Amino acid sequence: MSMSYAASPADSAPSTPAPPGSTPQTSGPQMSGAERAVFAFGDVFGGGAAATLAVLYLFYLTDIVGLPPGLAGTTVVVSKVWDAINHPLMGIITDRTRTRWGRRRPWIFAGALLLPPAMAGLWAPIGDWDSQSAKVWFVILAHLFWTTVASIVAVPYGSLSTEITTDPDERSRVNVLRLGCATFSAVGCTLVMNALVNAFTEGHLSMTTLYLSLFLGFGTFFAVPLLFVARFTHERAPVAEHPDAFNLKVVISPFRIASFRRLTAMYLCPSITIDIVTSVILYYALYAVPGVRTVLFAGIFAVVTLVMLPVLLRLVDRVDKNVIYYTGIPLSILAMVAIAFYPSGTIVWPVYVLAGIFAIGLAAAQVMIWVMFPDVVDDGEIAQGARNAGSFSGVMVLVRTMASALATFAVGWVLEFTGYQHARHGEARLAQPESALWGIRLTMLITVVVLMGLAWFLARGYTLNRARVLQLSVDLERARAARHTVAPEHAAHHGAHEPGEHEAGEHEPDQPHI
Repeated sequence: MSMSYAASPADSAPSTPAPPGSTPQTSGPQMSGAERAVFAFGDVFGGGAAATLAVLYLFYLTDIVGLPPGLAGTTVVVSKVWDAINHPLMGIITDRTRTRWGRRRPWIFAGALLLPPAMAGLWAPIGDWDSQSAKVWFVILAHLFWTTVASIVAVPYGSLSTEITTDPDERSRVNVLRLGCATFSAVGCTLVMNALVNAFTEGHLSMTTLYLSLFLGFGTFFAVPLLFVARFTHERAPVAEHPDAFNLKVVISPFRIASFRRLTAMYLCPSITIDIVTSVILYYALYAVPGVRTVLFAGIFAVVTLVMLPVLLRLVDRVDKNVIYYTGIPLSILAMVAIAFYPSGTIVWPVYVLAGIFAIGLAAAQVMIWVMFPDVVDDGEIAQGARNAGSFSGVMVLVRTMASALATFAVGWVLEFTGYQHARHGEARLAQPESALWGIRLTMLITVVVLMGLAWFLARGYTLNRARVLQLSVDLERARAARHTVAPEHAAHHGAHEPGEHEAGEHEPDQPHI
C-alpha cells in the first residue's frame, strides 16, 4: 500500500483572471476515493470524543465520581484556561513545521499515540476516594493532559481539512463526508457509553470493566484511524519554503478577517446549543419526562443527520452554503419549544418525532460550519499573504473547547442553583424538586431560542457565496505563483536550496494512489 503526492498544475502556474461575469473554473479533483475515505474516517475522534464528553462527562463526575454538580463544572472550566494558550500555540507550531511528511501529519501521528493514555486519566475510577480535594485535583490534571493531546490531534487535522485538496468543490464534498463520519462516531460512541454507564449503575458491570472499555476500547477506536490519516493522506495547498519567524501576534491574526469573525460566531451558536442540550437531555430523560430514552433521542438525531448528508452533498455544489446553514433553524427552535414544555406522565413517542425535527436545522448548521471553514482560510490567505490554516484551526478548536467547558460549567451551576439533588457514589437516584425540573426544561429552551436565533441572523449576513469562493481559488493560484510556494511535503527538502533551485533528478511524482 503506497501513496505519493503530485502537485497540481495549479500549484506552480499562475492563472488568468476569469472574465467579468463568468464562473471561475476549479482545478478539478485531486484525491483518490481511498484517500477521501481514510481522511473522512479520521474524524471519528472529533465526533466521538466531543459527543462522549458532552453527553456523559458531567454525569460521570456527578453520579459516578461523586462531585457536586457546581464543583464538577468548575473543574472542567479550570482546565480550559490552559486551552487559551494550548490551541492557538499548536496552530502556530504546525503552520511553521516543515518536514518531508508535511506540516500537519507528523503531529496527528504523535497525538494519536497519546490518545489512549490521555483517556486513561480522563475516565479514571476514583469514585471511592475519600478525599474530595484529591478528586478535584486529579480531575483537573487529567483534563489538562487530555486537552493537550486533543489539541495535538484536532488542530492539525482541522488545518488538513483546508489543504487536503485545492479544488473548492472537492474540498466541500470531502468535508461533508468527514462530518458524516464524525456524526456516525458521535452516535455510536454515545449509544455505547450510555449502555456501559447504565450497566454499571445497575450493577451488571464492574468498575474495572467499565474503565477498560472507556480508555482502552475508545482510545484504540479513536487512535487507529488517525494513524491511517497520518500515513495515507497528503497536503496539497502550497506553502512558503521558509516559515515566518515565530510571533505570538499570529494568534489574533485570524480575527482580522471579517468572514472568520462571523464564521466563529456562527460556529459558537450551534456548538454551545448541542453541548447544553446533550448535557441536559440525560437529566431530562431521568427526571423531567421519565420514560424518554436518551439512546433513542441521540439515535434519531444521528439518523436524521446521516440521511441529510446525501442531500447536503448535492446542495453544496449548487446552493450558497450559508443558505443551507440557516434554512432549517426555525424548525429546530419550534421543536425545542415543544420538547421543553412536553408534559410528564404521558406517552413519550412524540418527543422522538420532535427530536427528529429539531435535528434537521441544527445538524445542517453544524455540518456546514466545517464545509465553510476552508473558504474562510482561503479568504485569510488572500488578505494576509500566507496560509496560516493552523492558526485559524487553533482558534476554532479553542472556541469549541472553551464553549464546551462553559456549557458544562453553566449546566452544572444551573442544576446547583435550582436545587438538583445528586446521588453520592453507590447511592440510589434521588427525587428532584420542582425547581430543578424547571431548571432542566428552561435551560434547553432558552439556549436554543437565543443561540439558534442569533445563528440564523448571522448566517444571513455571511458574504462568501459560491461565486466568491470560486473566484478566491483563481486568485490564490496567481498569488501563490508570485510568492514562489511549494508543496508542503517538499518544503523541508526545498528549504535547503535557494528559491528556484532543485537537486539533480528532482521531479514531480505521480498522482496519489493507494
